[in-house]
Amino acid sequence: MRPGLWSVILMMAACSTNAGLGDDTSMKTTSASDTTSATEPEPTGGGAPLTLHGVAQKGPFVLGASISVSPLTSTGQPTGQQFEVPTSNDGGEFSVDGVPLGPVALLANGYHYDEIRGGPSMAPLTLRALHRVSDDATTVNIHVLSHLSEQRARMLIAEQVTVEDALALADAEVVAALGIGKPGFALAGAAAEASVLGPDTDDNAYLFAVSAVVMQAAYIADPEAADAAVQTLLNQLAADLASDGTLDDETLRDRLEAAETALAAKQVRAALAGYMASLGLPGAPPDFARILDQDHDGLANSEDNCPLAANLDQVNADGDDRGDACDACPNSGVDMDGDGYDDDCDNCPAVANPDPPQEVTPQFGPYSDDDDDGLGNACDFCPHSKEFGGDPDDLCCDPRGSDCDDQSSKEFTCVRKDATFECEAGSASCGPYDDCLCDELPCMKAGVIRPKPNCLEPGCMCDERHCIAAWCTVGGDDCLYGNTCIPYYGPGQAPDPAVENLGLCLDADNGPCVGMTALECLESW
Repeated sequence: MRPGLWSVILMMAACSTNAGLGDDTSMKTTSASDTTSATEPEPTGGGAPLTLHGVAQKGPFVLGASISVSPLTSTGQPTGQQFEVPTSNDGGEFSVDGVPLGPVALLANGYHYDEIRGGPSMAPLTLRALHRVSDDATTVNIHVLSHLSEQRARMLIAEQVTVEDALALADAEVVAALGIGKPGFALAGAAAEASVLGPDTDDNAYLFAVSAVVMQAAYIADPEAADAAVQTLLNQLAADLASDGTLDDETLRDRLEAAETALAAKQVRAALAGYMASLGLPGAPPDFARILDQDHDGLANSEDNCPLAANLDQVNADGDDRGDACDACPNSGVDMDGDGYDDDCDNCPAVANPDPPQEVTPQFGPYSDDDDDGLGNACDFCPHSKEFGGDPDDLCCDPRGSDCDDQSSKEFTCVRKDATFECEAGSASCGPYDDCLCDELPCMKAGVIRPKPNCLEPGCMCDERHCIAAWCTVGGDDCLYGNTCIPYYGPGQAPDPAVENLGLCLDADNGPCVGMTALECLESW
């Protein structure tokens, strides 16, 4: 335990050595007229019972989760009373009537909103809390912080610290020990009042940050059984904190630090905002960017020009919104198209294309630059053909080669488009000298191609049926079955010198296309 906090506890104990869990500030004296024996704990609850309100949250517990409230004696033992109610909605709200004044133990068990998955949990979770019910303390929230401080608060109470002081000290110790968020953060109020669905206060934002980081740590530990992993982690943290308010297990601290770094903070907050909207709740989740310090450089994300790259000095040579430590173009500072990417590092500097992100190679979903040639799809006239497409007149591919290139799992084929060629998704279902669907293939009418000798199947009777012609190089010996490589373009018609000698294997001596270019023959029917 840190010396400062322990000194406070000793001072509190010295000033109120008789303080305990009861309503009174001093221990009652046992006499013959007392109804409670000297050896039995004395029940609490003087004054009219009250209605206790609150919410159960990890993310919010769903409708029907179980809430248990157990009044305690002055020594922290159960009185035997227990109140059971379900949560009344998917925001985790509950209300318990008839609760006596004094200390109570609370327990929430049920399914909850998983802020990492962005949906309901796959298994129930149990969270605990301590509270002292009074006329001005009828609201208590059960959440991650209450669970982590519950065992520690009980230990302090056993050292004769009042319930209120024990909870305040335990909350402060837990916040300091977890190391989540910017250094030096302290709760402004009681942790029991914090809510991830509440207003945009620092305390609510901190609770949201801790809840998300703990859940992220569970996913890192066991992505297939994160619900079990988060319960285990919460219990391990609470048990470690119980004795002295510090985390002695360095492995636990390292896990939380790694989880804070790995957290997809923007997506998590956006997902919770969507969930809140689905519940009809106004506003947005607390902005935990001003709490999280994901690069652990001592600056909150909202104050850090590189929230994911440690740079306490915040050096920013070009004066844009990104520090040099995370700026791929630290000396540019010019963003002509206003898409958030400096011109020197924008794959389309004159065409705004912020989505999908240029710097990300997605596991699923679209790419910003499909052919990975440095030209974004938004300004690439040949988006599936590497090194082509900077000019609208570019020839995207040569059907004789393999110019089509794409980062996705799709297969692309060079197909004819009018008098030029482009790469399109899909592969040909049949090849040269076959009869099949023409699509964008060089499909010739019957009699233009000499068929395969001794052909006995309809699929290769090119003298009687339309067939696919083979691409070839004029002057070469690429053609089969007595066909000749006929020029595809007439003199001076090729769109690019690379295809001036492009041709198709046709019958040069017989048939309806004798004397035509291959392109003229294609366009003749």
